[in-house]
Amino acid sequence: MNFNPQWITLVVACTAMIASIAGPYVNTRIAKFQFRANVLSVNRQKWIETMRDLVASLNSQFLAAAAIRETLDGPTGTIIARDPELFNRVESLLRTVSKIELMLNPLERDHRELNALMKEGIDHLRAPPPGHTIEAQIEEISNGITHLSQEILKREWIRVKRGE
Repeated sequence: MNFNPQWITLVVACTAMIASIAGPYVNTRIAKFQFRANVLSVNRQKWIETMRDLVASLNSQFLAAAAIRETLDGPTGTIIARDPELFNRVESLLRTVSKIELMLNPLERDHRELNALMKEGIDHLRAPPPGHTIEAQIEEISNGITHLSQEILKREWIRVKRGE
């Protein structure tokens, strides 16, 4: 076979031209994807760590407040206002609930359920329903918060591993 050197030169030149155009384009697309994946993954990891800490804090605050509330009789607002330590605990609990609420996505079902459980816990502390001890009710709510949080955190961790 006899190849014309001009054709070989033309093919090599065209290949070089395509590579010089496609190379930067592909590199730019890959860099953009990697940047997005890294930034999102890092932010999602921080969200997971913060959420885990807040839920742990929330559960301990709920259980401590329930133990104190169990020993009190009378209108909750009056008792809280008179006792500075209890006031500080309740304030800390409400701050933690607010922080978690701000981290939740109201469009996701399990996030709404977690928010509802937190509100239910606060309502039980304010006015315990008759029948069970408040500590048992708060412990059940706390277990529900833990379970839901584990599901949410697991799903988010899977997204981190995928680079989303």
